[in-house]
Amino acid sequence: MQEIRYELLLLGHDSPMNGQIVDTLFAQLDLLGVDKELLKIVKAEAFSFDGKDDHPQIALYHSGPDMLDGEILEKVIKNAKVILPIFKDGEDFNKVIPKVLHEINGIKVSSQNDIPSIVNHILEGFGFLRASRRLFISYRQNESRGVAVQLFEKLSLAGFDVFLDTHSIPKGDVFQDELWHRLVDTDVVVLLNTLDFLGSEWTRSELARASAMSIGILQLTWPDHVPERDAQISVALPLAKRDFVRSRYLGVSATLKNERIANIVRQTELLRARTLSARQTNIITEFVKFSSRVGKVATLQKERFMTMENSQGREIVVIPTIGVPNAFSYHQSEDLIRVIRTSQVEKIYLLYDHLNIRMKWLEHLAWLDKFLPVVSVRVSDMEDWFNKI
Repeated sequence: MQEIRYELLLLGHDSPMNGQIVDTLFAQLDLLGVDKELLKIVKAEAFSFDGKDDHPQIALYHSGPDMLDGEILEKVIKNAKVILPIFKDGEDFNKVIPKVLHEINGIKVSSQNDIPSIVNHILEGFGFLRASRRLFISYRQNESRGVAVQLFEKLSLAGFDVFLDTHSIPKGDVFQDELWHRLVDTDVVVLLNTLDFLGSEWTRSELARASAMSIGILQLTWPDHVPERDAQISVALPLAKRDFVRSRYLGVSATLKNERIANIVRQTELLRARTLSARQTNIITEFVKFSSRVGKVATLQKERFMTMENSQGREIVVIPTIGVPNAFSYHQSEDLIRVIRTSQVEKIYLLYDHLNIRMKWLEHLAWLDKFLPVVSVRVSDMEDWFNKI
């Protein structure tokens, strides 16, 4: 099977951020269990184009007064590769970024806190992280409503799809079903750990279910309180009185200072990669163990998908999927295999855990399976699936 080679192009003006971006990227690849040898860092002077466009490639373009690397940009754009224009806070985007990139939504940076976000965009572009960036805010309305709404707004501006019960459930929808459905499809739970957080049955259930599904939990622990220890993957971020506006941390109107919010956004980005890796690893481990029990050999590839032979001796590919599969998941999986597949690859399967996914969505997945070359498989249905392939 052909090995994927990922390329990160560093274009535009030389930036001190590049070294930090690359170091953080390699650290996150370690967390995700991806072989770092698969990634090649290419600077403009070393760029060469051999006419092939069958490998994943992402370019970073750093802003500056001169419009650099125009010929390379044209080739990258022609081959439909991802380009991330990066410009500094206070700069006029149209004056520091080449015109050919003006239609692309650029990334504005103001400090090192923005580096994890850039790295996650790269990982998403390569398919190592899913493109959906979903968060779930767990809180007590009568204790921390002001901070919850503040985080909902700030994290949404940072590019996350944030679930907040008072803002995210459509009128007339079944509240509890939608809440659990959104929890299973989230990347990180931002838990506002106030003094009586566990005094509610809802918040106790949210914490228990998130931990059971290996969802990462960022605990913002209020002053004079201690972190909860029940979560499997949890990062505690203690809050001090000085982190709150006018040092007022009690009551529904309390809010956090902007500098503390910026740090929370950064910690959320870092935890996101770790929790997605853990959830994917859980699915992979369960599949490999089960395949061994039934006498099959499942081989985990460096790119974090599995290959094995069906009963006819033909190769099939199984891709572990986190959260709720959707049409984009199907398309991404087919596109990935198109890059690496040989003529012997017969079928592509998405493996997912269906627990807490709403019935109407499971019915939609069954409908998609009838029309698309990529087929979904529930973890709980593995025994029947192995008997059929």
